Amino acid sequence: MSSSWDQPVSKELRMVEEEIMRNVRSSEPLLTEIATHVIGSGGKRMRPGVSLLAFRAVGGTDLSKIIMLSAAIELIHSATLVHDDINDGAEIRRGVIAACRKYGTQRALITGDFLFVKGFRLGGLAGSDDIVEIVADTCAGMAESEMLQSLVEYDHFLPLETYLQIIEGKTAKPIEASAQVGAYMGGGSADQVEEMSTYGLNIGCAFQIVDDILDITGEEDTLGKKRGMDILEGKPNLPLILAMRDDSPGSARIREVFGKQSKTQEEVDEVLHLIQATDALDEAMRYAESYREKALKGLDVLPDSEYKDALRALADTVLERNR
Repeated sequence: MSSSWDQPVSKELRMVEEEIMRNVRSSEPLLTEIATHVIGSGGKRMRPGVSLLAFRAVGGTDLSKIIMLSAAIELIHSATLVHDDINDGAEIRRGVIAACRKYGTQRALITGDFLFVKGFRLGGLAGSDDIVEIVADTCAGMAESEMLQSLVEYDHFLPLETYLQIIEGKTAKPIEASAQVGAYMGGGSADQVEEMSTYGLNIGCAFQIVDDILDITGEEDTLGKKRGMDILEGKPNLPLILAMRDDSPGSARIREVFGKQSKTQEEVDEVLHLIQATDALDEAMRYAESYREKALKGLDVLPDSEYKDALRALADTVLERNR
């Protein structure tokens, strides 16, 4: 993802990074090492970036608490990634070996818990009861969506509504919370806070759909992981759902392979080819574009500024990214 969208808050993001690194230090050196491995593996820092841009876009000036809250959000996000990798048996995260592979499941699980606690502590110190409730509700929703996703693995007749429910909870709600917290802490009006929530939710849905598309079409060197992982792991993503609902011979074969708990690499490659032969990828991108348009409407309530322009640029970048 291009870094240009976050240019107006680049200084603030460096401060967030410093706050994160302060909070992953432990008296147990191995815990510090694993937490640093997780945090230091990069990532787009989209959630703190959105939070800071929303804060600035509504006129926020006092950085002390929003820096802490942005760092808290990223710590909690990183904790969920560690736990996701354990659940998925992942080998790679952000182009480097996953913590559960490098250090073992038990130590990775402990580190995920550590990052969660550190994030909540920092958020509690910086935020009001309202903020704590927003973040807690978001985390509960993520867990509920993870559970729902686990219940529908290998389901080749998954309703589109269920898929959308999953991506809202897993991906979109945390970005919605980031935007909402930023606008709230920046002193935004009730309308601005609500519309920034709308922006974050829709950007999050668009982001996840593009992620789904890249699982089919992306370059492995750029993605930092193999293509077709959703197919292999039985996770219905949007292009898969759209391709499987057709009655063509190719769609029947996609359903057959997807429903198998054990698949060969040749079968995964075959399904990738079959999906690309349908219009599912174009249709999925139209969904992403629709979410982007809804997100942009949420910006109408903001005064013109470089921060509003940056939020608009992020909406464009989400659709154009290749990793």
